[in-house]
Amino acid sequence: MSISRVAVVGAGILGVAAAREVTMKFPDAEVAVFDKAETVAAHQSGHTSGIVDSGLDQKPGSAEAKLTKRGLQLLIPYMAETGVPYRECAQLLIAQNTDEAERLEEIFARAKDNEVPGARLLERHEIGAVEPAVRGVLGLFSPHAAIADFAALTAALASDVRAAGGTFRFGTEVTGFDTMSNEVRLRGRPVPADDATASSDDRDEQVRDRPRTYRGEEGHDPVIGIGDELRDRFGQQDWFKQAESTIGEWTQKLSDSWSRRDDRRSWDARPDSGQNDAPHRDSSGRDTAPEEVLGTFDIVIVCAGLQADRLATAAGLDAEPRIVPFTSDYYRIPATDTEVVRGIIGSVPDPQAPFTETSIVRGLDDGLILGPNTFVALGRESYDRRGFDLADISSTARNKGFWKFAAQTAKTAARGVRPLVSRTAFVDGIRRFVPEVDPNTVTSGPRGVRAQAMTADGELIDELAVTRRGRLTMVRSVPKSAATSALAIAETIVDRAFENTTR
Repeated sequence: MSISRVAVVGAGILGVAAAREVTMKFPDAEVAVFDKAETVAAHQSGHTSGIVDSGLDQKPGSAEAKLTKRGLQLLIPYMAETGVPYRECAQLLIAQNTDEAERLEEIFARAKDNEVPGARLLERHEIGAVEPAVRGVLGLFSPHAAIADFAALTAALASDVRAAGGTFRFGTEVTGFDTMSNEVRLRGRPVPADDATASSDDRDEQVRDRPRTYRGEEGHDPVIGIGDELRDRFGQQDWFKQAESTIGEWTQKLSDSWSRRDDRRSWDARPDSGQNDAPHRDSSGRDTAPEEVLGTFDIVIVCAGLQADRLATAAGLDAEPRIVPFTSDYYRIPATDTEVVRGIIGSVPDPQAPFTETSIVRGLDDGLILGPNTFVALGRESYDRRGFDLADISSTARNKGFWKFAAQTAKTAARGVRPLVSRTAFVDGIRRFVPEVDPNTVTSGPRGVRAQAMTADGELIDELAVTRRGRLTMVRSVPKSAATSALAIAETIVDRAFENTTR
Protein backbone atom coordinates (compact mmCIF):
# COMPACT_ATOMS: atom_id res chain seq x y z
CA MET A 1 0.00 0.00 0.00
CA SER A 2 1.32 3.43 -0.89
CA ILE A 3 1.44 6.29 1.60
CA SER A 4 -1.15 8.88 0.59
CA ARG A 5 -2.51 10.40 3.81
CA VAL A 6 -0.44 11.47 6.83
CA ALA A 7 -1.62 13.16 10.04
CA VAL A 8 0.56 14.95 12.56
CA VAL A 9 -0.91 15.70 15.98
CA GLY A 10 0.65 18.79 17.55
CA ALA A 11 1.58 22.12 15.95
CA GLY A 12 4.59 22.90 18.10
CA ILE A 13 8.03 23.17 16.57
CA LEU A 14 8.56 19.38 16.46
CA GLY A 15 5.16 18.57 15.01
CA VAL A 16 5.43 21.20 12.30
CA ALA A 17 9.04 20.20 11.53
CA ALA A 18 7.90 16.57 11.22
CA ALA A 19 5.09 17.59 8.88
CA ARG A 20 7.57 19.52 6.74
CA GLU A 21 9.92 16.52 6.68
CA VAL A 22 7.07 14.33 5.41
CA THR A 23 6.29 16.78 2.59
CA MET A 24 9.96 16.78 1.60
CA LYS A 25 10.37 12.99 1.58
CA PHE A 26 6.91 12.15 0.23
CA PRO A 27 5.79 15.10 -1.91
CA ASP A 28 2.68 13.27 -3.12
CA ALA A 29 1.34 12.60 0.37
CA GLU A 30 -1.57 14.60 1.79
CA VAL A 31 -0.40 16.00 5.15
CA ALA A 32 -2.75 17.35 7.82
CA VAL A 33 -1.63 18.86 11.15
CA PHE A 34 -4.08 18.86 14.07
CA ASP A 35 -3.91 21.06 17.17
CA LYS A 36 -6.49 22.22 19.69
CA ALA A 37 -4.88 25.68 19.84
CA GLU A 38 -5.56 28.37 17.27
CA THR A 39 -1.99 28.84 16.07
CA VAL A 40 1.37 27.12 15.80
CA ALA A 41 3.84 27.26 18.72
CA ALA A 42 1.04 27.96 21.20
CA HIS A 43 2.80 26.16 24.05
CA GLN A 44 6.46 25.28 24.74
CA SER A 45 7.79 26.38 21.36
CA GLY A 46 6.46 29.90 21.81
CA HIS A 47 7.52 30.39 25.43
CA THR A 48 11.31 30.21 25.65
CA SER A 49 14.28 32.51 26.16
CA GLY A 50 15.44 31.71 22.64
CA ILE A 51 18.83 30.19 23.52
CA VAL A 52 20.22 28.00 20.74
CA ASP A 53 21.86 25.03 22.50
CA SER A 54 25.50 24.62 21.44
CA GLY A 55 25.91 21.23 23.15
CA LEU A 56 28.27 22.28 25.94
CA ASP A 57 27.01 19.90 28.62
CA GLN A 58 25.81 16.92 26.59
CA LYS A 59 27.33 13.49 27.04
CA PRO A 60 29.84 13.01 24.21
CA GLY A 61 28.65 10.47 21.68
CA SER A 62 25.11 10.43 23.06
CA ALA A 63 22.06 10.57 20.83
CA GLU A 64 21.30 14.05 22.19
CA ALA A 65 24.78 15.31 21.28
CA LYS A 66 24.46 13.88 17.77
CA LEU A 67 21.00 15.41 17.32
CA THR A 68 22.24 18.81 18.49
CA LYS A 69 25.18 18.76 16.09
CA ARG A 70 23.00 17.69 13.18
CA GLY A 71 20.28 20.12 14.25
CA LEU A 72 22.67 23.08 14.13
CA GLN A 73 23.89 22.01 10.71
CA LEU A 74 20.31 22.18 9.44
CA LEU A 75 19.00 25.04 11.57
CA ILE A 76 21.46 27.84 10.88
CA PRO A 77 21.28 27.72 7.05
CA TYR A 78 17.49 27.39 7.20
CA MET A 79 17.06 30.46 9.40
CA ALA A 80 19.43 32.45 7.18
CA GLU A 81 17.49 31.41 4.08
CA THR A 82 14.04 32.16 5.50
CA GLY A 83 14.93 35.27 7.49
CA VAL A 84 14.06 33.86 10.91
CA PRO A 85 15.53 36.24 13.55
CA TYR A 86 18.84 34.80 14.76
CA ARG A 87 21.92 36.32 16.36
CA GLU A 88 25.26 34.84 17.34
CA CYS A 89 26.09 36.41 20.68
CA ALA A 90 28.37 34.07 22.69
CA GLN A 91 27.65 32.32 25.98
CA LEU A 92 29.48 32.43 29.30
CA LEU A 93 28.82 29.98 32.14
CA ILE A 94 30.02 31.38 35.47
CA ALA A 95 31.25 29.48 38.54
CA GLN A 96 30.92 31.21 41.91
CA ASN A 97 32.79 28.75 44.11
CA THR A 98 35.18 25.79 43.97
CA ASP A 99 32.41 23.18 43.65
CA GLU A 100 30.94 24.98 40.66
CA ALA A 101 34.42 25.45 39.20
CA GLU A 102 35.01 21.69 39.33
CA ARG A 103 31.71 21.05 37.55
CA LEU A 104 32.59 23.71 35.00
CA GLU A 105 35.87 21.96 34.21
CA GLU A 106 33.93 18.73 33.64
CA ILE A 107 31.57 20.56 31.29
CA PHE A 108 34.56 22.00 29.43
CA ALA A 109 35.91 18.48 28.92
CA ARG A 110 32.56 17.49 27.43
CA ALA A 111 32.51 20.59 25.23
CA LYS A 112 35.89 19.63 23.77
CA ASP A 113 34.72 16.08 23.11
CA ASN A 114 31.57 17.46 21.48
CA GLU A 115 33.74 19.71 19.30
CA VAL A 116 31.96 22.88 20.36
CA PRO A 117 33.87 25.49 18.31
CA GLY A 118 36.01 27.96 20.25
CA ALA A 119 34.97 26.76 23.74
CA ARG A 120 37.55 27.68 26.39
CA LEU A 121 37.91 28.29 30.11
CA LEU A 122 38.41 31.84 31.38
CA GLU A 123 40.16 32.64 34.65
CA ARG A 124 38.79 35.34 36.93
CA HIS A 125 40.89 38.12 35.36
CA GLU A 126 39.88 37.05 31.82
CA ILE A 127 36.13 37.12 32.37
CA GLY A 128 35.92 40.92 32.23
CA ALA A 129 37.41 41.00 28.74
CA VAL A 130 34.33 39.32 27.26
CA GLU A 131 31.66 40.40 29.78
CA PRO A 132 32.81 43.42 31.84
CA ALA A 133 29.83 43.35 34.22
CA VAL A 134 30.16 39.68 35.15
CA ARG A 135 31.81 38.37 38.33
CA GLY A 136 32.97 34.83 39.08
CA VAL A 137 35.94 32.60 39.86
CA LEU A 138 35.92 30.70 36.55
CA GLY A 139 34.07 30.97 33.27
CA LEU A 140 33.36 28.70 30.30
CA PHE A 141 33.16 30.73 27.09
CA SER A 142 31.41 29.54 23.93
CA PRO A 143 31.88 32.28 21.32
CA HIS A 144 29.43 30.94 18.72
CA ALA A 145 26.39 30.44 20.93
CA ALA A 146 23.27 32.19 19.68
CA ILE A 147 19.66 33.16 20.26
CA ALA A 148 16.72 32.76 17.89
CA ASP A 149 12.99 33.34 17.64
CA PHE A 150 11.63 29.78 17.84
CA ALA A 151 8.02 30.88 17.39
CA ALA A 152 9.01 32.58 14.12
CA LEU A 153 10.93 29.44 13.16
CA THR A 154 7.80 27.33 13.71
CA ALA A 155 5.77 29.76 11.60
CA ALA A 156 8.35 29.52 8.79
CA LEU A 157 8.21 25.72 8.88
CA ALA A 158 4.40 25.90 8.78
CA SER A 159 4.62 28.09 5.67
CA ASP A 160 6.70 25.37 4.02
CA VAL A 161 4.07 22.77 4.92
CA ARG A 162 1.29 24.87 3.41
CA ALA A 163 3.35 25.62 0.30
CA ALA A 164 3.73 21.87 -0.21
CA GLY A 165 -0.05 21.40 -0.02
CA GLY A 166 -0.32 20.50 3.66
CA THR A 167 -3.20 21.72 5.80
CA PHE A 168 -3.65 22.77 9.43
CA ARG A 169 -6.75 21.97 11.45
CA PHE A 170 -6.63 24.25 14.45
CA GLY A 171 -9.23 24.26 17.20
CA THR A 172 -9.42 20.46 16.92
CA GLU A 173 -8.63 18.30 19.95
CA VAL A 174 -7.47 14.77 19.18
CA THR A 175 -8.82 12.38 21.81
CA GLY A 176 -8.36 8.85 20.51
CA PHE A 177 -6.83 6.49 17.98
CA ASP A 178 -8.01 3.28 16.37
CA THR A 179 -4.89 1.48 15.16
CA MET A 180 -5.49 -1.03 12.38
CA SER A 181 -3.09 -3.10 10.30
CA ASN A 182 -2.36 -0.52 7.62
CA GLU A 183 -4.06 2.67 8.81
CA VAL A 184 -5.03 4.69 11.85
CA ARG A 185 -8.42 6.25 12.51
CA LEU A 186 -8.17 9.56 14.34
CA ARG A 187 -10.91 10.60 16.76
CA GLY A 188 -11.45 14.00 18.31
CA ARG A 189 -13.71 16.97 18.74
CA PRO A 190 -13.79 20.67 17.88
CA VAL A 191 -12.69 23.11 20.55
CA PRO A 192 -14.69 26.37 20.58
CA ALA A 193 -12.43 29.36 20.08
CA ASP A 194 -13.46 30.89 23.39
CA ASP A 195 -12.44 27.67 25.20
CA ALA A 196 -9.12 27.33 23.38
CA THR A 197 -8.22 30.87 24.36
CA ALA A 198 -10.04 31.11 27.67
CA SER A 199 -9.28 34.22 29.65
CA SER A 200 -7.94 34.16 33.18
CA ASP A 201 -11.36 35.26 34.43
CA ASP A 202 -12.93 32.19 32.78
CA ARG A 203 -10.41 29.90 34.44
CA ASP A 204 -11.01 31.55 37.79
CA GLU A 205 -14.73 30.81 37.49
CA GLN A 206 -14.02 27.13 36.82
CA VAL A 207 -12.03 26.58 40.02
CA ARG A 208 -13.54 29.08 42.36
CA ASP A 209 -14.66 26.62 45.03
CA ARG A 210 -12.24 23.72 44.58
CA PRO A 211 -9.00 24.24 46.55
CA ARG A 212 -7.70 20.88 47.83
CA THR A 213 -4.73 19.37 49.60
CA TYR A 214 -3.19 16.44 47.76
CA ARG A 215 -1.41 13.54 49.42
CA GLY A 216 1.48 11.40 48.29
CA GLU A 217 1.70 7.72 49.25
CA GLU A 218 -1.27 6.42 51.19
CA GLY A 219 -0.83 6.62 54.95
CA HIS A 220 1.56 9.57 54.81
CA ASP A 221 0.95 13.13 55.84
CA PRO A 222 0.39 15.66 53.06
CA VAL A 223 3.62 16.33 51.20
CA ILE A 224 2.53 19.33 49.16
CA GLY A 225 -0.26 21.38 50.64
CA ILE A 226 -2.04 22.63 47.53
CA GLY A 227 -4.40 24.62 49.72
CA ASP A 228 -1.42 26.42 51.27
CA GLU A 229 0.14 26.89 47.85
CA LEU A 230 -3.03 28.41 46.44
CA ARG A 231 -3.39 30.57 49.55
CA ASP A 232 0.11 31.93 49.04
CA ARG A 233 -0.54 32.69 45.40
CA PHE A 234 -4.13 33.92 45.49
CA GLY A 235 -4.80 34.71 49.14
CA GLN A 236 -5.44 38.41 48.49
CA GLN A 237 -7.99 37.77 45.76
CA ASP A 238 -11.64 38.19 46.73
CA TRP A 239 -12.68 34.98 44.98
CA PHE A 240 -10.16 32.96 47.00
CA LYS A 241 -11.29 34.49 50.29
CA GLN A 242 -14.83 33.42 49.45
CA ALA A 243 -13.69 29.87 48.65
CA GLU A 244 -11.21 29.42 51.50
CA SER A 245 -13.76 27.94 53.87
CA THR A 246 -14.21 24.96 51.55
CA ILE A 247 -10.56 23.82 51.68
CA GLY A 248 -11.13 21.34 54.49
CA GLU A 249 -14.27 19.98 52.86
CA TRP A 250 -12.54 19.39 49.53
CA THR A 251 -9.49 17.86 51.25
CA GLN A 252 -11.73 15.21 52.79
CA LYS A 253 -13.58 14.65 49.54
CA LEU A 254 -10.35 14.11 47.67
CA SER A 255 -9.04 11.66 50.28
CA ASP A 256 -12.32 9.73 50.07
CA SER A 257 -12.22 9.72 46.27
CA TRP A 258 -8.71 8.30 46.23
CA SER A 259 -9.68 5.50 48.62
CA ARG A 260 -12.50 4.37 46.32
CA ARG A 261 -10.66 5.37 43.11
CA ASP A 262 -13.59 7.66 42.24
CA ASP A 263 -15.84 6.95 39.29
CA ARG A 264 -14.91 10.18 37.60
CA ARG A 265 -12.63 9.27 34.70
CA SER A 266 -9.48 11.26 34.09
CA TRP A 267 -7.16 11.38 31.13
CA ASP A 268 -4.55 9.49 33.18
CA ALA A 269 -6.48 6.21 33.01
CA ARG A 270 -9.52 6.67 30.82
CA PRO A 271 -10.76 3.51 29.12
CA ASP A 272 -12.51 3.91 25.80
CA SER A 273 -16.13 3.11 26.47
CA GLY A 274 -16.98 3.20 22.81
CA GLN A 275 -20.00 5.40 23.58
CA ASN A 276 -18.88 8.42 21.64
CA ASP A 277 -22.32 9.99 21.74
CA ALA A 278 -22.38 10.18 25.54
CA PRO A 279 -21.89 13.52 27.30
CA HIS A 280 -18.21 14.52 27.60
CA ARG A 281 -16.49 16.81 30.02
CA ASP A 282 -13.02 18.26 29.89
CA SER A 283 -10.57 18.40 32.81
CA SER A 284 -12.36 21.45 34.21
CA GLY A 285 -15.72 19.71 34.24
CA ARG A 286 -17.25 21.62 31.32
CA ASP A 287 -19.43 19.87 28.75
CA THR A 288 -17.69 19.35 25.43
CA ALA A 289 -18.71 18.10 22.02
CA PRO A 290 -18.83 14.31 21.57
CA GLU A 291 -16.01 12.55 19.77
CA GLU A 292 -16.14 12.31 16.02
CA VAL A 293 -13.97 10.63 13.43
CA LEU A 294 -11.46 13.17 12.14
CA GLY A 295 -10.20 10.94 9.36
CA THR A 296 -8.37 7.75 8.51
CA PHE A 297 -4.67 7.99 7.71
CA ASP A 298 -1.88 5.76 6.45
CA ILE A 299 0.54 7.24 9.00
CA VAL A 300 -0.10 9.21 12.20
CA ILE A 301 2.71 10.98 14.07
CA VAL A 302 1.97 12.42 17.52
CA CYS A 303 4.15 15.25 18.88
CA ALA A 304 1.89 16.32 21.73
CA GLY A 305 4.40 17.63 24.27
CA LEU A 306 2.50 18.40 27.46
CA GLN A 307 -0.23 15.89 26.59
CA ALA A 308 2.08 13.10 25.36
CA ASP A 309 1.33 10.63 28.17
CA ARG A 310 -2.40 11.23 28.02
CA LEU A 311 -2.64 10.64 24.28
CA ALA A 312 -0.41 7.57 24.61
CA THR A 313 -2.87 6.19 27.18
CA ALA A 314 -5.75 7.04 24.86
CA ALA A 315 -4.00 4.99 22.15
CA GLY A 316 -3.68 2.01 24.48
CA LEU A 317 0.07 2.42 24.93
CA ASP A 318 2.05 2.24 28.16
CA ALA A 319 1.27 5.16 30.47
CA GLU A 320 4.98 5.50 31.32
CA PRO A 321 6.81 7.77 31.10
CA ARG A 322 4.50 10.30 32.69
CA ILE A 323 4.65 14.00 31.96
CA VAL A 324 5.24 16.30 34.93
CA PRO A 325 4.77 19.96 33.99
CA PHE A 326 7.20 22.58 35.30
CA THR A 327 6.43 26.26 34.97
CA SER A 328 9.25 28.52 33.78
CA ASP A 329 8.83 32.19 34.57
CA TYR A 330 10.99 34.73 32.76
CA TYR A 331 11.57 38.38 33.62
CA ARG A 332 12.54 41.32 31.44
CA ILE A 333 14.67 44.43 31.62
CA PRO A 334 13.89 46.89 28.82
CA ALA A 335 16.61 47.80 26.35
CA THR A 336 18.77 50.73 27.49
CA ASP A 337 21.97 52.41 26.39
CA THR A 338 23.80 50.58 29.20
CA GLU A 339 25.22 47.29 28.01
CA VAL A 340 24.98 45.24 31.19
CA VAL A 341 25.27 41.94 29.30
CA ARG A 342 26.53 41.38 25.77
CA GLY A 343 25.34 37.84 25.17
CA ILE A 344 24.22 34.88 27.30
CA ILE A 345 25.35 34.54 30.93
CA GLY A 346 24.41 31.35 32.75
CA SER A 347 24.85 29.55 36.04
CA VAL A 348 26.68 26.22 36.23
CA PRO A 349 24.28 23.26 35.85
CA ASP A 350 23.85 21.15 38.99
CA PRO A 351 22.89 17.49 38.36
CA GLN A 352 21.40 17.31 41.85
CA ALA A 353 19.09 20.26 41.17
CA PRO A 354 18.17 20.04 37.48
CA PHE A 355 15.69 22.93 37.48
CA THR A 356 17.83 25.56 39.19
CA GLU A 357 19.81 26.71 36.15
CA THR A 358 19.35 30.40 35.42
CA SER A 359 20.59 32.78 32.78
CA ILE A 360 20.49 36.38 31.69
CA VAL A 361 20.24 36.88 27.94
CA ARG A 362 20.46 39.90 25.69
CA GLY A 363 17.42 39.31 23.52
CA LEU A 364 16.83 40.00 19.86
CA ASP A 365 15.28 43.35 20.84
CA ASP A 366 18.37 44.20 22.96
CA GLY A 367 16.36 43.96 26.16
CA LEU A 368 17.44 41.47 28.82
CA ILE A 369 15.64 38.21 29.59
CA LEU A 370 16.19 36.68 33.04
CA GLY A 371 15.19 33.13 33.82
CA PRO A 372 13.85 30.63 34.09
CA ASN A 373 12.41 30.67 37.59
CA THR A 374 11.22 27.05 37.58
CA PHE A 375 8.67 25.36 39.85
CA VAL A 376 6.06 22.64 39.69
CA ALA A 377 3.24 23.82 37.43
CA LEU A 378 -0.32 24.26 38.63
CA GLY A 379 -1.57 23.40 35.15
CA ARG A 380 -0.14 21.93 31.97
CA GLU A 381 -1.44 24.84 29.94
CA SER A 382 -1.78 27.57 32.59
CA TYR A 383 0.26 30.54 31.39
CA ASP A 384 -1.38 33.41 33.22
CA ARG A 385 -0.22 33.94 36.79
CA ARG A 386 -3.65 33.40 38.30
CA GLY A 387 -4.70 30.25 36.48
CA PHE A 388 -4.48 26.64 37.59
CA ASP A 389 -6.04 23.32 36.64
CA LEU A 390 -7.05 20.98 39.45
CA ALA A 391 -7.05 17.93 37.17
CA ASP A 392 -3.45 18.63 36.24
CA ILE A 393 -2.46 19.24 39.87
CA SER A 394 -4.11 15.96 40.81
CA SER A 395 -2.27 14.17 37.99
CA THR A 396 1.09 15.34 39.34
CA ALA A 397 0.14 14.59 42.94
CA ARG A 398 -0.87 11.01 42.09
CA ASN A 399 2.37 10.39 40.22
CA LYS A 400 4.60 8.22 42.42
CA GLY A 401 7.58 9.03 40.21
CA PHE A 402 7.21 12.71 41.03
CA TRP A 403 7.44 12.08 44.77
CA LYS A 404 10.53 9.93 44.29
CA PHE A 405 12.08 12.67 42.17
CA ALA A 406 11.22 15.26 44.83
CA ALA A 407 12.85 13.14 47.53
CA GLN A 408 16.00 12.69 45.43
CA THR A 409 16.42 16.36 44.53
CA ALA A 410 15.96 18.40 47.67
CA LYS A 411 16.61 21.80 46.11
CA THR A 412 14.11 21.29 43.32
CA ALA A 413 11.62 19.74 45.74
CA ALA A 414 11.87 22.74 48.04
CA ARG A 415 11.32 25.05 45.13
CA GLY A 416 8.36 22.96 44.00
CA VAL A 417 6.71 22.97 47.43
CA ARG A 418 6.87 26.72 47.55
CA PRO A 419 4.60 28.29 44.95
CA LEU A 420 7.58 30.03 43.41
CA VAL A 421 10.79 31.78 44.28
CA SER A 422 9.94 35.46 44.67
CA ARG A 423 11.06 37.84 41.97
CA THR A 424 13.30 39.62 44.47
CA ALA A 425 15.01 36.40 45.56
CA PHE A 426 15.38 35.28 41.96
CA VAL A 427 16.91 38.57 40.84
CA ASP A 428 19.25 38.48 43.84
CA GLY A 429 20.47 35.12 42.55
CA ILE A 430 21.15 36.60 39.11
CA ARG A 431 23.00 39.51 40.71
CA ARG A 432 25.52 37.11 42.25
CA PHE A 433 27.24 36.99 38.89
CA VAL A 434 25.90 40.22 37.31
CA PRO A 435 25.86 42.76 40.16
CA GLU A 436 24.96 45.67 37.87
CA VAL A 437 21.43 44.34 37.28
CA ASP A 438 19.05 46.91 38.77
CA PRO A 439 16.15 45.12 40.54
CA ASN A 440 13.96 48.18 40.06
CA THR A 441 14.03 47.75 36.27
CA VAL A 442 12.90 44.12 36.28
CA THR A 443 9.37 43.39 35.05
CA SER A 444 7.40 40.22 34.40
CA GLY A 445 8.15 38.47 31.12
CA PRO A 446 6.82 35.39 29.34
CA ARG A 447 5.81 32.20 31.11
CA GLY A 448 6.34 28.73 29.71
CA VAL A 449 5.39 25.24 30.82
CA ARG A 450 7.94 22.53 30.21
CA ALA A 451 6.82 18.95 29.58
CA GLN A 452 9.24 16.84 31.60
CA ALA A 453 9.03 13.11 31.02
CA MET A 454 9.66 11.11 34.19
CA THR A 455 9.91 7.40 34.98
CA ALA A 456 8.04 5.65 37.77
CA ASP A 457 11.34 5.67 39.70
CA GLY A 458 11.53 9.46 39.56
CA GLU A 459 14.26 9.63 36.93
CA LEU A 460 14.10 12.45 34.37
CA ILE A 461 14.15 11.45 30.73
CA ASP A 462 16.12 14.01 28.75
CA GLU A 463 16.39 12.18 25.46
CA LEU A 464 14.30 11.45 22.42
CA ALA A 465 11.95 8.55 23.16
CA VAL A 466 9.57 7.32 20.46
CA THR A 467 6.96 4.55 20.67
CA ARG A 468 5.50 2.98 17.56
CA ARG A 469 2.50 0.69 17.13
CA GLY A 470 1.77 -0.19 13.54
CA ARG A 471 1.18 3.02 11.62
CA LEU A 472 0.99 5.15 14.80
CA THR A 473 4.17 6.83 16.07
CA MET A 474 4.21 8.63 19.44
CA VAL A 475 6.94 10.99 20.64
CA ARG A 476 7.06 10.35 24.40
CA SER A 477 9.93 12.66 25.40
CA VAL A 478 12.46 15.02 23.85
CA PRO A 479 15.83 16.38 24.98
CA LYS A 480 16.23 19.85 26.47
CA SER A 481 17.81 20.90 23.18
CA ALA A 482 14.66 19.96 21.25
CA ALA A 483 14.06 23.41 19.74
CA THR A 484 17.66 23.63 18.52
CA SER A 485 17.55 20.04 17.26
CA ALA A 486 14.04 20.24 15.79
CA LEU A 487 14.97 19.63 12.16
CA ALA A 488 17.25 16.72 13.07
CA ILE A 489 14.64 15.22 15.42
CA ALA A 490 12.06 15.51 12.62
CA GLU A 491 14.31 13.42 10.38
CA THR A 492 14.56 10.73 13.07
CA ILE A 493 10.83 10.73 13.84
CA VAL A 494 9.77 10.47 10.21
CA ASP A 495 12.31 7.76 9.42
CA ARG A 496 10.97 5.79 12.39
CA ALA A 497 7.31 6.36 11.41
CA PHE A 498 7.84 5.14 7.84
CA GLU A 499 10.17 2.27 8.70
CA ASN A 500 9.12 -0.99 6.99
CA THR A 501 6.15 0.61 5.25
CA THR A 502 5.43 0.25 1.55
CA ARG A 503 6.14 3.55 -0.12
